[in-house]
Amino acid sequence: MPPIDGTTTPPAPPPRPGDILNYVYLFSTDAAAGRDEGVKERPVIVLAADASGIVVAPITTKGEIPDSDTDAIPEVVATAMGLPRPQESYVVLNEANEFDWRGHDVIDLKSGGFLYGRTPPGYFAKIIRAIQARLLKPLDRR
Repeated sequence: MPPIDGTTTPPAPPPRPGDILNYVYLFSTDAAAGRDEGVKERPVIVLAADASGIVVAPITTKGEIPDSDTDAIPEVVATAMGLPRPQESYVVLNEANEFDWRGHDVIDLKSGGFLYGRTPPGYFAKIIRAIQARLLKPLDRR
C-alpha cells in the first residue's frame, strides 16, 4: 500500500555478486518433499545477479548440514561478511535458489536493510569455482 501522502519508496537496487542477503532459502530436499517455501531466514551469498535473475547459495551459521557439500568459512572471512556466528559458518556448495528481484523471500534484518555485508573477493572467487565445478542447476523460485 502506498503512503497516504502519495509518495512512493523507490525499489531496492538489485544486489551484486558477493553480497550476503537475508533470505528464506528453500532447500532442494524440502522442495522434493512438496514444500514451496523455505523454513527460516538465513544468510545467502549472491552468486549471480543480472536481468535474468538472482542466484544465491545458502550459508549455515550453526555448523555443517548433514549430507551437504559445504565449505567452512574462515572465521576472519565470516566476520568480514557480517555473519552472525562467524565461528560456525559454512557455504553449502551443492544448493542454489534462483528468483526475480526483489523476491518476497528477501527479508529485512532487524538492523534495517537486507544485507549482512559482502564476501571478500578472494573467498568469493573460491566459492564460485567450487560451485561451477559441481555443474549446479539452481532451484527456480519464481
